[in-house]
Amino acid sequence: MPPSPTEPKTEKETRNRVRDNQRRSRARRKEYLQDLEQRLRHAEQHGIHASVQVQAAARQVSEENKRLRLLLRHHGVSDASIESYLAATGTAVPPGGGSRAGTPGAAQRLDRLLNPGTNSTATSPRIPLPESRLSTAASSTNSTCAPPSPASPNATNDNNCSMAADLISTMTGVNPHEVRTSLGCTPGMDCHVDNNRIGSAIEYFTESGVVT
Repeated sequence: MPPSPTEPKTEKETRNRVRDNQRRSRARRKEYLQDLEQRLRHAEQHGIHASVQVQAAARQVSEENKRLRLLLRHHGVSDASIESYLAATGTAVPPGGGSRAGTPGAAQRLDRLLNPGTNSTATSPRIPLPESRLSTAASSTNSTCAPPSPASPNATNDNNCSMAADLISTMTGVNPHEVRTSLGCTPGMDCHVDNNRIGSAIEYFTESGVVT
């Protein structure tokens, strides 16, 4: 039987369809590869940006630590005392952020750091900070710091209010003016605060998460 005249045409159409399918497949593959390359470049750029941010944050923390150490040295705290304090407070904090029973709080730890030769239980009782951040502590006689007394036996426990506020501000990130208000510092006066109050302020602002 002679071949049908439609067969050559059908074979040609089949070849054309195969070529078209291959062309579309190559086009889709190329588009897919281009999309992957674009995503890879975006991920690399994002990674570089994140790395730069991490490095900048690390440099900032390192610089703040240097300034904080200088401030502590200015208050007479030795490098050995600083390292001992960091080692003692490097353990994990229990859930809730508070101190467990029998565990010294920030006020007692700071008092031992600033006065290694004294017993923290012999110092004045801890003075709680005001519950409101905007409390006018400076107007209260119980929260107003007093001028230094040369005859006081606990003279080493007294710290300049402005320097103490700068120390707390550096450690917690709180605005120095707000810290001075919480400490009861009187503007224009050379008043002093004890280590217990400084420790209480650090603990208060740290636990309340106050950052301005």
